[in-house]
Amino acid sequence: MAIDRHDRDDPAADDVPGAVDGGKGYVAAAERPVPEERRSRGELYADLRSRDNDPERQPPPGSPDAPRRTDDGGWEWKGLRLSPEANHIADQQLSARRTAEGRADDGSYGDRGITPAMRRVEAGLEHGTLVPDTEKFALKSPDRFKEKLAKLIERYPERSPSQLASAIHDGIRYTFVFDTSNYVAGVSKAGDKLTEEGYQLRLLRPSWGDPDYKGINSRWQDPEHGVDFEVQLHTPESWEAKQATHDIYEKIADPRTGSAERSQLERKQRRVAAEVTVPDGAEQIPCYSVKETDGRGNNLL
Repeated sequence: MAIDRHDRDDPAADDVPGAVDGGKGYVAAAERPVPEERRSRGELYADLRSRDNDPERQPPPGSPDAPRRTDDGGWEWKGLRLSPEANHIADQQLSARRTAEGRADDGSYGDRGITPAMRRVEAGLEHGTLVPDTEKFALKSPDRFKEKLAKLIERYPERSPSQLASAIHDGIRYTFVFDTSNYVAGVSKAGDKLTEEGYQLRLLRPSWGDPDYKGINSRWQDPEHGVDFEVQLHTPESWEAKQATHDIYEKIADPRTGSAERSQLERKQRRVAAEVTVPDGAEQIPCYSVKETDGRGNNLL
């Protein structure tokens, strides 16, 4: 099963007003200009990291736009739906991720769990840190998780909901940022520390040679709990560029965006990416992938 090139979240963009494009959906006006980014770095960071989990950014409960549990035990939001069975599977998977992540009911942490382990990894790095508010945003919110599962079910109807839910590796996610001059050594050190913590590398996908996105996305497995989690590896510049292009990426990935606007957005995304300094040696970091099957020879996500 294919993996999206940059492995970003499957976005849920807002409605884009415009004309109907051949019955394919609503698209934006062809010549709509792309606004320049005017948010500060702090504002960009807050917008990017809070959109998944901040209840103030979600529709209030009971409103027509809010996620809801259906009478039969299913789930609905923004035209997406999970059957009662799929919703139950999602709840089970979310529970497993909460347990693996390591926080107690009161929000505190002990020594066990992935987040405490990430803090130990951070402590062992000379030139790298986790991004701010790591604990707050380590877990994907339940409705965003279910939204992603519903989209995967639509995209891969031949796969079981259980298989697809298990493959949502960014249900737990972290980002490390390294100084540009120490990036390659820092990435290697972080990998060593993650391995020392008992985690198993499943995927390492460098994108430093990509015109649209700079950085490294990786996927790790926690064998104790049987869940995967995501670790992104950035420089301050590449992390800021990801923040600055997040809304652009959502519009590009939205099927309702017209071809003219999409081309304009892609050019802007590439301009931002082109300004990111590529650390020495970063383009030589090799890809790594563990092929996983479901026991019948079918590739998993």
